[in-house]
Amino acid sequence: MKAKHVLFFVIAVIAALGVIMLIFPKDGIRINKDWVLYFPSFEEMFSDDVASKVDTDSIVNNQIDIDNLVPEGDTAIDLEEIKKLVTPFEYPENNPHALDKFFAKLTNISEEGSLRIMHYGDSQIEGDRITGFIRSKLQGRFGGFGMGLCSPVAVYSQFSIKQTDSQNWYRYNGFGYSDNYSAHKKFGPMIAYNRFAPPTDSLWKPSSVKYSAWLGFTKSDIGYSNTSKYKKISVFYGNSKEKVKITVKSDDVILATDSLNSGDDLYVYTYNSATYLENVRLEFEGYDSPDFYGISFEDESGIYIDNIAMRGSSGTVFTTTDGGLLAKSYSYLGVDLFILQFGGNSVPYIEDKKAAEQFANYFYYQMAFLKNVVPDACFIVIGPSDMSVKIKDSYVTYPNLENIIEELRKATHKAGGVYWDMYTAMGGKNSMVAWVNSNPQMAGTDFTHFTPYGTTIISNMFYNAFILEYTEYNERMKNEENK
Repeated sequence: MKAKHVLFFVIAVIAALGVIMLIFPKDGIRINKDWVLYFPSFEEMFSDDVASKVDTDSIVNNQIDIDNLVPEGDTAIDLEEIKKLVTPFEYPENNPHALDKFFAKLTNISEEGSLRIMHYGDSQIEGDRITGFIRSKLQGRFGGFGMGLCSPVAVYSQFSIKQTDSQNWYRYNGFGYSDNYSAHKKFGPMIAYNRFAPPTDSLWKPSSVKYSAWLGFTKSDIGYSNTSKYKKISVFYGNSKEKVKITVKSDDVILATDSLNSGDDLYVYTYNSATYLENVRLEFEGYDSPDFYGISFEDESGIYIDNIAMRGSSGTVFTTTDGGLLAKSYSYLGVDLFILQFGGNSVPYIEDKKAAEQFANYFYYQMAFLKNVVPDACFIVIGPSDMSVKIKDSYVTYPNLENIIEELRKATHKAGGVYWDMYTAMGGKNSMVAWVNSNPQMAGTDFTHFTPYGTTIISNMFYNAFILEYTEYNERMKNEENK
């Protein structure tokens, strides 16, 4: 074959490939449910990698310790430079002061005694991640000890407190998958409950079998110091046919022995210690078990922040639970602020803008429901992080993630809440790839969850935004007083 023939052949092949690039569908040709045939476009062949443009070094280097820059009580400070380094809260147009009620209480916390924040989220906050950092910073600034509510039986490993149990507990979820079926919807504030005896029904008769169980809570060597000690232990329970004996121990010393009430209502057993505790064992004995909704470890005053992670949940579960029990629980707990962090579990399944709107509408009704249950509470929604899916040979942001974020923002503002855009804080489109490839690594190779290091970075970003808003509130109040 002559050289010119080879050249013509190569040119013809290149031309044919060029034509295919022009006409081949951008989204590929689906072969079956699991396989899609792709062909690179001109843009993909000759454009730079978008993900490489997200500078994680800059994100890390621009982190600030806002507590040092804006000390508590100091409002005579120029915040303009700080604002440049913070991803701000986004307020509803018709309510630019949606957090004033909470900030007013925070300013007067010595008179208020205590404040409570309930942080609900999906697996992104499991193990007290994000919540633990925010709690430690807020308690360090405003006072308080203890981690607040936790599940009676550990659902997953966490760093804030070590939990052990007698292995004969049943767990019932009001979200996601559960090994056990619940005949009722009284799940309580953690949207789940535990029992150490089999469930009962209307035909229940007094049992001849006495059940016993125990729960252990000990200090974690890797948790924040303020979380590891507490003076007040509160056990939230209900739905028991018989009274149950409870024994409170610390380091094998009996601190108290008492009885838990029988009945369908919400009950709270509280043990108050004169000194701080770090290791506690709760022992139970009776012919039936209550539904245990949660156990809270608190101080006499300060801020309590509950970490309530619901793996697999989209956050649209509150309206499916017993509203009366939730109302009583929130009333007893004294909830001042809800932080809702959901959306990630819905991202892979939302295929277009209409589906994003429908999801956000469901989410709006959850906020409206909670607002009705706790009218005086404020709301912050933390939007989903960037998440990547592998398309062709690259990991890229899920196609409809930005639609979901925009619709969640609208739903949050419609419900009167404040939105914090985690996606933007990370760097926006394809930032997750940069976080995964950073050194040290800031996100895991599932391209969804943060590493411990990345968790600290993103938590600090949120905390900085929170304190910035709080400082601006105090400056505004000071200016109004001086008018």
